[in-house]
Amino acid sequence: MQVSYLSLRYFMEVAFCLNFSHAAQKLHISQPGLSQQITALEKELGIKLLNRSTRNVTLTAEGDYLHKNLLPSFDNIEKTIMQLVEAGTVPQTTIRIATVPSAASNMVPYLIKKLKEEHPLIEFYIKETTSVHAAELVQKSEYDLAFIRTPIDLKQTIQPPLKWLEFSKHPMKVALSCQHPAAVQDEIDLYELKNETFLHYDPKHSPSLYYLLEHACLTAGFIPKTIGAGPEILTIANLISNGIGITLMPQDMLELLNSYKIKAIALKNLSLFSSISVIWNDVSVPLITKDALSILEHLPHYTTKESMKSKTLSSQTVGQHPS
Repeated sequence: MQVSYLSLRYFMEVAFCLNFSHAAQKLHISQPGLSQQITALEKELGIKLLNRSTRNVTLTAEGDYLHKNLLPSFDNIEKTIMQLVEAGTVPQTTIRIATVPSAASNMVPYLIKKLKEEHPLIEFYIKETTSVHAAELVQKSEYDLAFIRTPIDLKQTIQPPLKWLEFSKHPMKVALSCQHPAAVQDEIDLYELKNETFLHYDPKHSPSLYYLLEHACLTAGFIPKTIGAGPEILTIANLISNGIGITLMPQDMLELLNSYKIKAIALKNLSLFSSISVIWNDVSVPLITKDALSILEHLPHYTTKESMKSKTLSSQTVGQHPS
C-alpha cells in the first residue's frame, strides 16, 4: 500500500469542510481533480470514506475514524514545518527558567501547565536561585526566562537587550512568631518593634528587600538591630516561628509560609511594596519563549495592567533575595 501524504491531506480538508468546492478552493486545486484524488485514496485503502450526493457530503464511520486519528498528526506536521520555516533553524523544544523561590511556587507551575497544553512535548529546566544569578543566566542566554524580585532602582539600571514585565505589587508586612506578644495585633506601628532583633537580608543578593527593611525602620525612627542576615526563605521561616527574630516580608512570600507558626501584621502609617518581574533576552526570542511571555501577559492573579508594559533591564542590575 502506497498512500501519499498529499492524498491524505486532501481527504483531511474535505473531511473538515464537508464540501468539495470549499475544500478545492482552500487547497488551490480544481474540484474534479480533488474528487479524483479522494476516489483514488478510497480505492487504495479499499474503504469508502465519504458519502457523496448532489446536495451534501458526510463522513462514513471509517472516514470519521480516519479523520479523528489523523488530525493530531497533521496538526503536528504542519506546526513543525511552520516552526522550522519561521525559526530558520532547529526550533526551541525546551525552556529554561531561572527563578526565585516565591515565583517558583506560584507563577512557574501555572506557566508550565499552560505551555504543556500548547506544546505537549516540551521539556523544561527550572533553577531556583537569587535574582542576581537568574539575571546573569538570561543575559548570557543560558536560560530563557528569569523571575526576579523587582529592583528598587529599575529605571536607572534598564537597558537592552534584556526586557521585563512586572507583576502585581505586594505590601510589606511584619513577620513574627505567633507566640510573640504583638501577634494579637492586625496592624502595628513599626516603632513599637524598635527593640526587637531583625533577621536582615543580604545587601548583595537581596538589595531590594534589604533596602525596604532599612527604609521602613529609618522612616519609623530607628536603626534595626540585626541578629543575622542572608538566610533563604525557609530558614527565615523556621527562625521566626521559633521566636528567633522578626523581619519584614512581602505578602507573596508570606503566602508560602502558611504551614509555619508565623503571624503577618500590616504596617501602620507606612506603605511599602515589592513585586516579581520576569526578564528575558530580546535577541532572537524563540517561539516557545514568546508563547510563555504571552501566557504571562494574561496571568490571572499576579499581573496589573499598569505594570504589563515591556521595559528593559540592565545586565548590571543587582539581584534579590531568592524569595
